[in-house]
Amino acid sequence: MSSRLAATALAIVLLTGLAGCADDEPATPSDPTSATPSATVPSEDPRADLVGSWRADEADWTVHFAADGTFTEDFEGNVDFRRGTYRVEDGIVYLDGDDGETTEGELSGDTINFKLGMLERL
Repeated sequence: MSSRLAATALAIVLLTGLAGCADDEPATPSDPTSATPSATVPSEDPRADLVGSWRADEADWTVHFAADGTFTEDFEGNVDFRRGTYRVEDGIVYLDGDDGETTEGELSGDTINFKLGMLERL
């Protein structure tokens, strides 16, 4: 009877030890080289193409686009006549002014066509 008790005790110890080891090992090893990135690379900011000064001579209007997404307008000799932020969505340039008004213009190459006039890159 003592040999049965010893064999049972040994079997319990071995099974307990094996069960504990199973929790320490991952079920499937992960391969970091095959992992898919969780985020996609952001696309280029469409505002970058506008940075610089654009002018409509007929309207005596100049818009200065900054890289940080802000703009200033000079109008009929008034420097910094209007300020605000700008954005580009689906080929439309939006000038969101600090006066609460938004002006929209269609971007086409080196021109932006607004109701006030057609801006051309300087």
